[in-house]
Amino acid sequence: MTTSNTTNETTNSIIKDVQVYWVKIAEAVSPFGVPQYECTIQVPKKRIKELEAFGKVKDGFDAGTVKVSLKKKALKADGTDAAKVRCVDAFKNALDPKTIGNGSTGNIMVMQRPYQIKLPNGKISKEGITTALSAIQITKLIKYEAKNDNFVDFDSEEGSTVETSTAESDF
Repeated sequence: MTTSNTTNETTNSIIKDVQVYWVKIAEAVSPFGVPQYECTIQVPKKRIKELEAFGKVKDGFDAGTVKVSLKKKALKADGTDAAKVRCVDAFKNALDPKTIGNGSTGNIMVMQRPYQIKLPNGKISKEGITTALSAIQITKLIKYEAKNDNFVDFDSEEGSTVETSTAESDF
């Protein structure tokens, strides 16, 4: 379910009762060279039409679900810092986003506004609606716990880790 409020062509919406994955809002990340905050939300497939308004919908992580990735640029057009994505618990108390594990449930606030890209001659080359992640409210937290520093956990194997060869090298 989504609730919306529109002012001066900008729409603020809350996408309710979603599962969140890959929450990266504590610090900006730069997967393609542009610093941004991001998360992915997942809902049952029956809510696909609802999600289509917010981005490209893909098959979800679980069977019978769909997902959409949401982001917000960390810098404004003038290069100054943009406001961080707000993160709160069910009672609107600040929540450390580093504690949010995949599959946590909550509500997502996004801001949408129209945009146009104009060519030097004034013609519009592209236009549409941009969606920006604004806030996350976690109602059911699955706590993220970082693995230890040495997260590789191979089984012990018998034998030598070094093989000796008596064959001459081709080099």
